[in-house]
Amino acid sequence: MAEMAGADTWTRLGAVLTGPVPPNLILCGPAGVGKSHALRLALPSIAVWLNCSADPTLRDNRERIKTASRRRGDGLSWIVLEHADVLHVDAQAFLRRIIEKSATATRFVLEVRDAAAIAEPLLSRTVLFTVPALLDYEVRGELIRKGVADTDRITRESTGNMRWASLQAKGSELLDPSVPTDVKSWTDVLAIMEAIQATGSSPRAYVDATWDRPGGICPWAVLGLTLGRKVETGSNSPVPC
Repeated sequence: MAEMAGADTWTRLGAVLTGPVPPNLILCGPAGVGKSHALRLALPSIAVWLNCSADPTLRDNRERIKTASRRRGDGLSWIVLEHADVLHVDAQAFLRRIIEKSATATRFVLEVRDAAAIAEPLLSRTVLFTVPALLDYEVRGELIRKGVADTDRITRESTGNMRWASLQAKGSELLDPSVPTDVKSWTDVLAIMEAIQATGSSPRAYVDATWDRPGGICPWAVLGLTLGRKVETGSNSPVPC
């Protein structure tokens, strides 16, 4: 954690999580600053790690959370809920009840971008730890450590999002071998775009850093500037934008 961008913040978080009586925590901060990564480094025993975006009602995971919260052992077990600010009101009420019943053996961490989305009864039973956006010198320092050349531009455009900066630093390299590169038709173009999205990466990460197009990145930008291939269009194929 001491090597992460924004190390001072993460050192304080580590002290809170590993103290003699750690609290149930709401970890709030903007996207891409390293919240999830810091939790994986800091927490000694994670019983459940759940992305709430896939189950905002917690209907499919309530029994799993209940079972994990009832475990007894020599140390604390942790339940981490990513993107907890998307949870529905009834899901937050469920969590409040579970937190009240499992105060001795289990601790919860709710990772959010907007603490205002958490209901007051749940807020009152947790400690709010706020992570600020990374400063320019912190992003730049991390990029330099990674050996990136164009640090000034990437730092300026990142607005404190280290994840975005890291993706941009990869330039035009394909980030995942599962992304196809054989392009012969419009169907292949769409398949590549879908494969990029499936990796969890932004198409911008696959596009040359000089590309700047109002409205975002179109499929032809990804193909023309990343893959470096000429798309062969037939008589019935769409004309590239």
